[in-house]
Amino acid sequence: MRPEQKHPTLFSQITLRYGPAGVLGPMILGAEQLALAKGVRLALATGRELSDVNEANRATWLPLISVFDVRFNDLNSANAFFILGRDALGDVVACQAGRLYEWDHTNFKDECEGLTMFYRDPDTMKLPGEEWTVTALAAKGTSGRVAFSGAAWYRRDYRGVGLVEWLPRLSRALAKGLWDTDVTVTVMAENNVKKGVYPRNGYRNAEWAVEAINGRMGTLRYAFLWSKSAEMIEDLQEFLGHLAPERDAALRAVGGE
Repeated sequence: MRPEQKHPTLFSQITLRYGPAGVLGPMILGAEQLALAKGVRLALATGRELSDVNEANRATWLPLISVFDVRFNDLNSANAFFILGRDALGDVVACQAGRLYEWDHTNFKDECEGLTMFYRDPDTMKLPGEEWTVTALAAKGTSGRVAFSGAAWYRRDYRGVGLVEWLPRLSRALAKGLWDTDVTVTVMAENNVKKGVYPRNGYRNAEWAVEAINGRMGTLRYAFLWSKSAEMIEDLQEFLGHLAPERDAALRAVGGE
């Protein structure tokens, strides 16, 4: 069986429940077409599959942030999605994930510092000496229906081809369409910020810092990145406007019209 037969396309696997459909649908489809033109077929996967890919690529990928680790959290299709991108041989070359938090009476800072955003039972699951501190002021005001987008990884031979611009936007659009999110957030390691990954990934805001001590990815300093719903939609509209010529070329490359 050919890889494209074994793994369906992403767009065929999803049903968007919230809009604006005229922005979210075209963004997801357009990003998938662009990835296809680069030889990357996207599809939904399980959390266990994501974990296995992470383990197999530890030489170029830090341990999976526990936000997306099914060993420590109750994750299902109602509160998380996992996207894998495969090459023509069926090998995974890209990953992206999203998770919903419903923080009507709490916020990112409290959930992060209390480790409850990372673990179902922090007292028994956290590593010895593991602590997280948040000094980014915006994190205290990040509440409501919050999507955490992350688990981004690209195999070395698929870096620099545009995936870092397409997949995070696809993730934010999918989270909005599935869960009607108020804001999408992530944390980005300092070295990736210095490389210019932000703002190419489409986030509108960044603030320092979120710091992990003795975490599963080590001791690291992160920027707190966020886009509120209206900002995110505006970015997607702008991206789609610039995307039209490239998307048309991508469609032709995969035999579309």
